[in-house]
Amino acid sequence: MASFAARSFVAVLRKDLLLEVRGGQSTVALGALSLLVLVVLVFAFNPAGGERGAAAAAGALWVALVFSGMLGATRAVSGESENGCIRALLMSPLDRAALYAAKLAAAFIFMAVAEAASIILMVLFFNLEFDLRVMRLAPAVMLGALGFAALATLLAGISSRLRGGDLVLPLLAVPMFVPALIAGVKASAAALAGAPLGEFAVWLKVLVAFDVLFVAAGYLLFEYVAGEE
Repeated sequence: MASFAARSFVAVLRKDLLLEVRGGQSTVALGALSLLVLVVLVFAFNPAGGERGAAAAAGALWVALVFSGMLGATRAVSGESENGCIRALLMSPLDRAALYAAKLAAAFIFMAVAEAASIILMVLFFNLEFDLRVMRLAPAVMLGALGFAALATLLAGISSRLRGGDLVLPLLAVPMFVPALIAGVKASAAALAGAPLGEFAVWLKVLVAFDVLFVAAGYLLFEYVAGEE
């Protein structure tokens, strides 16, 4: 049974990634959106050095993460929903947990690529240095991307079945993600400001807790929200 679930996961994820490699629409759109968000916020924040500049850079990075996450999750789910394939997948012997995990992994990969580009742009736009402080961003950003991908993938299964679902997704996802968003911004600002590891780790623990919550909710509910008529 475990081997069948693993094969199902690999098959669905491989299909999504092959479609992206051939078309490249998701990663290009996510990268362009992240660039646009960062450009706007650079002019709004007027970046300066010190802790204030680190906080502004961290906030801009997480705003880009939220916007790219919504687009990435929608791309990962909407294709099957538009032509009815998601219902066929749910009616097949395919393991439901494997289906959700594959969609989550695809959304996470799309977001991770966009966030890697966003970090580089953030360093350039906010006059930061490519040093150890930027490297310390990786755990917070990856945990945030995983949690938001889990939440947005679940909610994309709901919004894709609604008229005007693209407008519904941010209305559902952003308020639910706010506590994790605050923790992510605090962790990223602490990392960029060179704060002690203890201050940085506290916020990482909060992100881990929300990741567990969002992934568990998606695992338990995805079959029902995606399969409802």
